[in-house]
Amino acid sequence: MDGVTILTLTVILTGMTVALVRSVKRGRRRRILYLIPVVVGIVILRWAAYRQAWAELVVATLAAGLICVLWWFAYGRRLPPPTDDNIRVWTKDEPF
Repeated sequence: MDGVTILTLTVILTGMTVALVRSVKRGRRRRILYLIPVVVGIVILRWAAYRQAWAELVVATLAAGLICVLWWFAYGRRLPPPTDDNIRVWTKDEPF
């Protein structure tokens, strides 16, 4: 098994899962956030089939799942639900 491959896939899968969990739950934005993991999942599956790296994919998926569960229990449950209230648009007149 290749350690760099496992680490890379773990980071990609963990980042996607945390981003999906912390996204704002509204119409189009949520649909787009579901499309991104589907496309990345298809690319990862095709890559694993091409490289015959199924063991690395399974280990990385389990590691990413464990990291996300640990993150959720340690930190994620205490976060307030994400909202659009903290989004600010910077202009010339009011840069900060």
